[in-house]
Amino acid sequence: MILNPVIMTMNLKDMNGLEIIDFFKPLEDNKNLFIRNIVLSSNIPDQEQVITGPAKSGLTHGYAQDIPVLFSRLHKTFSRYGLLYEVQVLPCQTSKLQENTSDEKSLPQTDIESLCYYAFVKFYSSVSAEKAKSALNLTHFVGTKACKVTFAKRKRTGSEKQVLFISQCFDLANFYLGFNGWSSSIKELKRELTDVCLSSKEDYCCFACTTNIVIHHHGLSVNGKGFSLLKFSSEDPASQIKAHGRCMKQAYQDSIQKAFSKVILVILGNGKVYTDINSSVPEDLEEFQPSYKSVAAYLNKSQDTAPKLLQ
Repeated sequence: MILNPVIMTMNLKDMNGLEIIDFFKPLEDNKNLFIRNIVLSSNIPDQEQVITGPAKSGLTHGYAQDIPVLFSRLHKTFSRYGLLYEVQVLPCQTSKLQENTSDEKSLPQTDIESLCYYAFVKFYSSVSAEKAKSALNLTHFVGTKACKVTFAKRKRTGSEKQVLFISQCFDLANFYLGFNGWSSSIKELKRELTDVCLSSKEDYCCFACTTNIVIHHHGLSVNGKGFSLLKFSSEDPASQIKAHGRCMKQAYQDSIQKAFSKVILVILGNGKVYTDINSSVPEDLEEFQPSYKSVAAYLNKSQDTAPKLLQ
């Protein structure tokens, strides 16, 4: 990773608290907070309920009504310290959680009358998570008791990092760069013939999209190439049209995500934000599996055997 020359000219005071944020799902424990001691002696009053969906049948103990409200409260409180990746609220059946427990699998389960919950709040920034932990631990009340806020210790099932979804990429870019701090444009969107399309007896459509992202005032421009492959029924014209529309949309979304995966945000201790190229992104992110051949190249090679394309 090569930092922007402008960053290297900063004084040591500005470099204190420097943090690098990429456009991948945050997996670090120092970005994930574990909130316990959320105990409700009764259901949250009706006037404060913010129900996001219908209550599930059979849940008469208040869980279906309380969880959306607790989610809203936690999101509002913790988002004051930085952009949140996710908030998870889970019910348990005890008001006395183990002191050094931050893994939901090891929570004790004993029947009591009061409603008890625990939560995980994940930030994109470890600095924001540390600020929230220091400010809210044993001082913030969600239920009848002060919440205990610690860093989570969750077991990871895989080590491979995943690129953020397109909506999360937009949220992260808008939060640190501003709504007018970046822009994207489609450079190319075309139909491709893959090996699957040529060898399979079924009907497939494949599109490739190249998108350019420009970070204004930072002199940074990156390209991302995305692909999408979908199957459709040639006997149903509506199925073919829908498949092509979804395929083009998914190829565009894939190209946006891959373009953002090449960008890193450098957050200085004084709050200034700089951008740079993420050199740790492997080159194979630009490859499509199965491998593809362009339509023009294939038609030049074998005009007679090429399948008919949707005009």
